[in-house]
Amino acid sequence: MREFWIRAAGALLLLAASICFGAANIRAERKRRRELDALLALVRHIRENIEHLARPLHEIYALFDDPALASPGFLTRLRASGFPAALAETELSIGEAERAVLVPFAESLGRGYREEQIALCRYTEEKLAELAESLAKSAPDRERLWRALPTLAALSLILLSL
Repeated sequence: MREFWIRAAGALLLLAASICFGAANIRAERKRRRELDALLALVRHIRENIEHLARPLHEIYALFDDPALASPGFLTRLRASGFPAALAETELSIGEAERAVLVPFAESLGRGYREEQIALCRYTEEKLAELAESLAKSAPDRERLWRALPTLAALSLILLSL
């Protein structure tokens, strides 16, 4: 009888851990989408300020605020060291595809004429918007997978151990 209770407790722990694992991955996916949307808003903010107001970058950075980028310290580093350093030194949840778009943007920002900077911002906006749209489209399916697969794997393991 005692063995039954130990097995039941182990099964419940395994099931709870699998549910928590799936929930943690769903939160990470949502954080990635929020950060990507915030970076898209930042690039748009930079473009609008260069295009319409011809402000210098340090003033543009000082005027932007978003909690998704402020919490990991990205905005503090951005204002202190610039875009390339902030991107390199901050732990963001964005993926490699987003970094592949942002790194060349960060390295080229502030170099060249005004029209070139505006074109660079527009190009980066388009690429980030495409990535954000594809991520948003696949999000419901990915969340369903993260809810179902770990739980089903745990249930399978429980059934195999019986």
